Amino acid sequence: MKKQGELFKGELMEEKLRVYFQNNGYYVARGVKYNFEGNEITDIDLFLYGRTSSISRERTNVDIKNKKNPKAFERILWAKGLQILLEFDSCVVATTDKRELIRNYGLRHQTTILDGNFLQKLSYDITQRITEEDLLIQFNKIKSYKIYKNQTWKTIYENSKSRLLSELDFSGYNSSIIDLNYFLNKCFDKQKKENALRASYIVLSHSLLILDFILKDIAFLEPNLRKESLNNGFKYGNLGREGVNRTIDMAVKIGGSKISANEIKKTLETTEMDILKEYFSKAETTKNIFKWAIKFEQLAFQKVIPNPNDLEPDLKSTLAIMLDHFNINRKNYFGIF
Repeated sequence: MKKQGELFKGELMEEKLRVYFQNNGYYVARGVKYNFEGNEITDIDLFLYGRTSSISRERTNVDIKNKKNPKAFERILWAKGLQILLEFDSCVVATTDKRELIRNYGLRHQTTILDGNFLQKLSYDITQRITEEDLLIQFNKIKSYKIYKNQTWKTIYENSKSRLLSELDFSGYNSSIIDLNYFLNKCFDKQKKENALRASYIVLSHSLLILDFILKDIAFLEPNLRKESLNNGFKYGNLGREGVNRTIDMAVKIGGSKISANEIKKTLETTEMDILKEYFSKAETTKNIFKWAIKFEQLAFQKVIPNPNDLEPDLKSTLAIMLDHFNINRKNYFGIF
């Protein structure tokens, strides 16, 4: 692995600012690729997600340039434009430029400026965590030959991060837990166990963050309505039950299927999502899910990966719920560590 001193100036500054924002209560993802229909458009240095209240969330893109010629005006234009495209709440530009003019320009365009004076004083200990570069190097060494068609774990992880930008919905959640299922099962491979556990923790944190964003809109519903909303989303994705039923009806009419629409609909009426809807509809779970997302992210980046048996009770319970959902025997799973 790279040592801290081997990081480039920009990478080191990104890691420091990551810890700075984490210490201010944000969930932070670094180096998040912004994709559209399979095409990579750009990447975001830091993605910030904050839980400001029970019904509101704050999303922010951060652009960081630790260079002699930072081109601060251009970075403000770029960051503001990306904020608007992604429908985020705010944007931040961290620049080595110290001119008052830059701060005034940022203020005029509702862009927070962390200037050279601020960056010079920034001093946070990043030695307790592995860096993003460390994680990517390790994940890039492993491939999924069958399930993900020769993709590296790095690619799977990068795609999981990207969902945080534009798929904070049931589609994004359902995709994330497919990745989670894969990595939890890979923990049984002795040679890949440590990296699989890191990947499990980080992807679980992504899925919890997505679910937190979903829950903000249904947090104050009656428990039964909250369960129904989650159940429909887990089963039918963003379309919901009615949307999927309309699609099935149309497909059967167009295709002239010998199987009736009702028969197809019955195949979707399973109970496999009951565990998830019961657990995540609880008021106590709704209140704590953002905190758990942050903690699982921290676990994933610790230099010595924490044993699942030693997790805090809430975190261990959440992990166990996911094991139950995937029909992975709890005793067998915790026993391999």
